[in-house]
Amino acid sequence: MISGPTGSGKTTTLYATLKLLNKDTRNILTIEDPIEYTLEGVNQVQLKEGIGLTFSAALRNFLRQDPDIIMLGEIRDAETANMAIRAALTGHLVLSTIHTNSAWGTVSRLIDMGVQPFLIANTLNTSVAQRLVRLLCKDCKVVKEFDESKFPSKFKPYRKVYQHSVANGCDKCFNTGYRGRKAVYEVIPIDEELIEQIKLGNHNIIDLLKVRGIKTLSENAFELFEQGLTSIDEIYSLLII
Repeated sequence: MISGPTGSGKTTTLYATLKLLNKDTRNILTIEDPIEYTLEGVNQVQLKEGIGLTFSAALRNFLRQDPDIIMLGEIRDAETANMAIRAALTGHLVLSTIHTNSAWGTVSRLIDMGVQPFLIANTLNTSVAQRLVRLLCKDCKVVKEFDESKFPSKFKPYRKVYQHSVANGCDKCFNTGYRGRKAVYEVIPIDEELIEQIKLGNHNIIDLLKVRGIKTLSENAFELFEQGLTSIDEIYSLLII
């Protein structure tokens, strides 16, 4: 499951995953709205809600075709969520996206949709949160002394920052100060201990993530800033998640 706001690259990550999984021996079906890329060897279905072809209706028909892998463009409602869980319970690999702020927030969102925690615990393998961050133009970025008051008021820096890079603007970046983008991820593999936390409805698992060495979106964004690859303005919203 991949979470993030619109435009964060979730669908592109899903397609990249499908390309890795796409083999002649696998039956891969996708339900999308809209179909953004055409993949050879993959059966792709475009939703048409006006005639009743919704995510849940298409998924219900897909299950009769014995697919190995199902990709749902987005889990939007309780019916789709429950159909996806049902598909996963019957041995299918289900890939999808959902709108949440963090990887663990996916669990809370599914529960809010009416999915029982024990069903989530038995079917969710990996939860990923993703954002896209603009990178500073290498040809014109300027290094300046950093004032920690620029951090969000309640944010506690992971390390001391003495200098930072800021956008300037030149012909190569069309005077924007930025050139290129990089994805920032938070990846949580669901193991036995986390399965128990899902069943218990525990939303605070920060300590468990630290023990596993799993970095949050905030930590990964901070590293890009610390390395001078992006600006404080670009990661500001990620530091307050």
